[in-house]
Amino acid sequence: MAKRFSIFSLIITALLLLLATRFVSIPPHTQIISPNTLQNTSQSTSEAEAQECSIANIRKSLNTQPTGAATSALPALDPRQISLINWNIYKAQAKNWPADFKSLIKDQNLVLIQEAINQPRVTTPLRQQQPWWQLNNAFFYNGLETGVLTASSTPAIFSCAQRTAEPFIRLPKSVLINLYPISNRPQALLVANLHAINFTLGTVSYSEQMANMSSIIEQHTGPVIIAGDFNSWSEARNEIVNAMTEKLALKALAYPQHNRIRVFGHALDHVFYRGLEILSEETLDVSSSDHNPIRVSFRVVEKTL
Repeated sequence: MAKRFSIFSLIITALLLLLATRFVSIPPHTQIISPNTLQNTSQSTSEAEAQECSIANIRKSLNTQPTGAATSALPALDPRQISLINWNIYKAQAKNWPADFKSLIKDQNLVLIQEAINQPRVTTPLRQQQPWWQLNNAFFYNGLETGVLTASSTPAIFSCAQRTAEPFIRLPKSVLINLYPISNRPQALLVANLHAINFTLGTVSYSEQMANMSSIIEQHTGPVIIAGDFNSWSEARNEIVNAMTEKLALKALAYPQHNRIRVFGHALDHVFYRGLEILSEETLDVSSSDHNPIRVSFRVVEKTL
């Protein structure tokens, strides 16, 4: 059953977030957290985003990848089947969340999480299933890194992060963009994990966040997946999302189960794709988060853009 929220729910959520800001600190620079590294820029956030999330850096990364025998030793995605789950996990707070999480991530090539938090109940199951993960640290919550997290069965060959501050509560929302190698394919898969800003009166900031993300994606000629919590709870926001997907030549899922969370009748969670074909898709009904997870299986088509 689709979860539905009212204007009262949004107001209460905003008030709770304002109260929670005393437990929150925002890092001065963009940070990507992983099991082995902490990438910290020495510039302001906007400068770091411009430097890190650039097509020049993506191309440089692709051009410096190992070739020949060295490439064959690295794990890569199987073009015949790439499985993905997308889920806003509500900071893993529910008592029944660990059991659902372990079950849902099993055998998935890509796990995209919003409201992820860097704590063992999240990262330990990932290490057992998807040994490579990265978290774009939007802010520290009770001292723990929090933001969007992408885990994978193969290491990313490039990663970059973007942050956008909520206009009123000032807590950032984030985007994590990764490139993954595909076995026996010259092009990499670009995966963007998005948590869109929520509490705005207009759509200027929302549109800017989408534009910043799409400016990187539009220059990639290989297959693409954009998934996450778009917070697309109004007609105006959906128009911005639709314009972006049209510009990037992205397709949407069919969502046959109709189980996605809805606010004012609009679904918040989306998976868009390009250069891929759907093998299977489902939206699962769970009680362990205020969002329902979307599970998809793709195969790579022979040609993209």
